[in-house]
Amino acid sequence: MVSLKAVRESNAALSSTVSGQVALFVGATSGIALQTLTEYARHSDRPTAYIVGRNQAKLSRVIADLEQINPQGRYVPILAEVSLLKNVDAACAEFRAQEKRLDLLVMAPGYLKVTRQGTTPPPAAAAADNADGLEDTISLRYYVRMRFMQQLLPLLSAASGPAAGARILNIHGAGYEGRMQEDDLELQHSFSLMAAVTHTATMNTLAMAELAPGYPSVSFVHTYPGLVVTGTFDHMAEHWAAPWRFLLLRVALPLLKPFAVPLHESGERQLFHATSARYPPPGTVKDPAAAAAGVPMPAGLEVAVGADSRPGSGCYLLGADGEPVGDRKLLDDYRARGMGKTVWDHTLAVYERVLGPSIA
Repeated sequence: MVSLKAVRESNAALSSTVSGQVALFVGATSGIALQTLTEYARHSDRPTAYIVGRNQAKLSRVIADLEQINPQGRYVPILAEVSLLKNVDAACAEFRAQEKRLDLLVMAPGYLKVTRQGTTPPPAAAAADNADGLEDTISLRYYVRMRFMQQLLPLLSAASGPAAGARILNIHGAGYEGRMQEDDLELQHSFSLMAAVTHTATMNTLAMAELAPGYPSVSFVHTYPGLVVTGTFDHMAEHWAAPWRFLLLRVALPLLKPFAVPLHESGERQLFHATSARYPPPGTVKDPAAAAAGVPMPAGLEVAVGADSRPGSGCYLLGADGEPVGDRKLLDDYRARGMGKTVWDHTLAVYERVLGPSIA
């Protein structure tokens, strides 16, 4: 476990390590991502942070708070309802119109829903939830995130030379990978809450691991933040029957809260994952200037083992404590069968179906 002391020591050194970074945060007007953004502003030297959100009032409040925390930073709102892929592309185009490089991409959009719209049992041939023909939970937790990543990888690659590197922080479900419905990757016929969580966690991991070797100056970091009590639970339960909603929000959560990761600590730890040299791009591991790939590691820490079981391989699956996680046997099986390519080919086919072949 990476101690909280080491996390705070590393975060405190961020401003003296790098200056003038450009970052883009998706889903950061509340919850863990907002706390990560807050810590990023607090510890950065003259950062430029773009914040993608769907609510102008929330964006304005977030930016006002950030300006109080670090007046030397520049904070730019991008108003977009990113549950639809065309809006993801529009948000990326707005960013590209203003910037030629991206040092850090942080993604945490999404919510949890117990049933798929239109899936009064049985769920076969269920109606999709949004105009893209995709279920909202799965789209936000996978297709939207991968579209941001795909569209912005050229700018992430342009952030610096191999000795410095850029980073993608995908806050989702690392370590919760499992067997997928390989003939139903969109879960059109087999949707459930647990299937959506497992499926999207696995697809995020496989897609990131598939793309990582092609971008040696970029770190791909997929994290699980642990149990953190945020508004996600209220959103998840808003359509539940009153007794079940009461059991979750008034009985279960209060009992679980003593065992949860405090929101402030979660933000600190995610910032560490986003900036520490413990999780470098593969192009920096043998480079004498590897420390430039992030904040130098506190004493006692080593470069982390990647998703392929090699230290410093460039794609990392991290638990809430900053240590590598994941079912190695399962991931090795998927790797041997080329499931990363299968998942990414499927993803591109979905983009082509939704957006058209000319821009997929």
